[in-house]
Amino acid sequence: MMSPARPARWHLTSLWGPVAALLVALAIVLGGVSPASAHAELVSTDPEEGAVVETAPAEVTLTFNEPVRLTSQQIAVYDAEGDPVDASAGANGPAVTVTLPGAADLADGTYVVSWNVLSGDGHPISGALTFSVGAPSASVSAPPAPETSSWAVEVVRDVVTVASLVGLLLAAGLAIFLARVLPGSWDGTDTRRRLRRLLTYAAGAGAAGFVLQVPVAAVYGQGLELVDVVSAFDAGSVLNELVSAGLVLLGLGMVVRGARTAPPDPTDRALLLAGALVALLGPSLVGHTRAFAPAPVLVAWDVIHVTAGAVWLGGLVGLVLSLRALAGREVLAAQTLSRFSTIAAFALVVVSAAGAFLAWRILGSWAGFVETAYGWLLLAKIGIALVVAAIGGWNRWRTLPAVQAAAGFGDRERAAAAVTRTVRVEAVLLVALLGVTGFLVNQSPRPAPVTVASGATGVEAATIGDDLRVLAVMDPRRTGTNTLLVQVQDAAGDPYDPPTAPTVEVRSDELDLGAVAVRSIAAGTYRGELVVPRVGEWDVQVSIRLSRFDNPVTTVTLTIRP
Repeated sequence: MMSPARPARWHLTSLWGPVAALLVALAIVLGGVSPASAHAELVSTDPEEGAVVETAPAEVTLTFNEPVRLTSQQIAVYDAEGDPVDASAGANGPAVTVTLPGAADLADGTYVVSWNVLSGDGHPISGALTFSVGAPSASVSAPPAPETSSWAVEVVRDVVTVASLVGLLLAAGLAIFLARVLPGSWDGTDTRRRLRRLLTYAAGAGAAGFVLQVPVAAVYGQGLELVDVVSAFDAGSVLNELVSAGLVLLGLGMVVRGARTAPPDPTDRALLLAGALVALLGPSLVGHTRAFAPAPVLVAWDVIHVTAGAVWLGGLVGLVLSLRALAGREVLAAQTLSRFSTIAAFALVVVSAAGAFLAWRILGSWAGFVETAYGWLLLAKIGIALVVAAIGGWNRWRTLPAVQAAAGFGDRERAAAAVTRTVRVEAVLLVALLGVTGFLVNQSPRPAPVTVASGATGVEAATIGDDLRVLAVMDPRRTGTNTLLVQVQDAAGDPYDPPTAPTVEVRSDELDLGAVAVRSIAAGTYRGELVVPRVGEWDVQVSIRLSRFDNPVTTVTLTIRP
């Protein structure tokens, strides 16, 4: 007869698994944002954004923070009126070079380089670079917007990503659970059969998801639709996705081969662990960890990050399917839960060490939490983690006392059921967490790039004399040092060289900055430097000596912003 006073000691250990898993989850969510979510960024251009150059450059260089690829949408150059300019482009690592074969024939004015490239993870990014030759144009027309895939493609992409992550992490996590957590001395044929069946289904979903990601990435990266998948497929543009899918398929195949209804022997255990590791290497190949230094360390961190998620998800699901069957088997249950606790605690230490730093580095600033869709999704992950923390508190102060007071088979059975329910809720929350992560990895952690809009460029004009006019602009139009550009044009709008350089003076209602020394930089175009001490309207007075008796004067009013 079973003594009713005998406490179920294994239940004291049972909470260490969920508690350690909770800590791992919080570390992953609050600190461990994988660098695989960060997209390429434009870090420099030549000429610089808004620059005014004396002669048209033969090449324009765009430099990104990681290697990029060109898409089927060509990089295009437009003049101020929106008319295309002959150009060609090529990519070499992080640099994209735009060649202007007719640079010598480009007229003075503003030009826009509209670019569209592919990040290392297959995400298209776009933007525009504006520069001026001689002097800026009075207004600029916005270039055509790059083609983007419809919402249907984005929905399919997100669904496939979520299915891939859940399937991969669940299959790999169950493999680790079978190999390292569930005691080999316990046959548990029915439980092992259920675990193997679930592992097989999860592996199938993960493998199918990663295979489908290849054609979806091909059309999404080119801004096309699903019906274009055959014509748009280019193995070179999705090489990383192909290798990633290959690793996942290989690893999950090994996992399915090693999962049996009987306790695993050394060969099966090796297949389970090696297959899980190979499969979990796949996502790092389509991420951006290679763009951060030191790349090998951060790629390893990326693998550890997804491995920790697999340990938690697979462990919790494994516990849900095993705890009830282990009720009354104190030694085996304690061994199972202590092993899971040890693995989860190790994952906690590793993930916590680098998580907070990487989250801050990817977002770039704390403001990124509320200024980007990426930040809001990250806040959603944190919110789910807080719910999991509340469940952990419930376990500590309500479930644990009930477990400690359990006596007799019936009480132990009910206590095991209570623990199983809370673990099951945590597993469901992790699936939700992975769903948010699936959308998160498809979002850029940076604000959308600034595009050129039609409108004023800060250039103001005034007539001078009978058939001339003067254009003037300051750059950057803010307090402090500014570059003043003045251009004289004839009635046809072409630059006009007066007999002598114009005299330029700058003043406001309260301050007179006096004459500004200007020098000729191109036909009819003059440049000078000055320091503007305050915001507001400033009058630029230009006088031109056309002859001994003809010295017309005009004033152009420019606005200096804060």
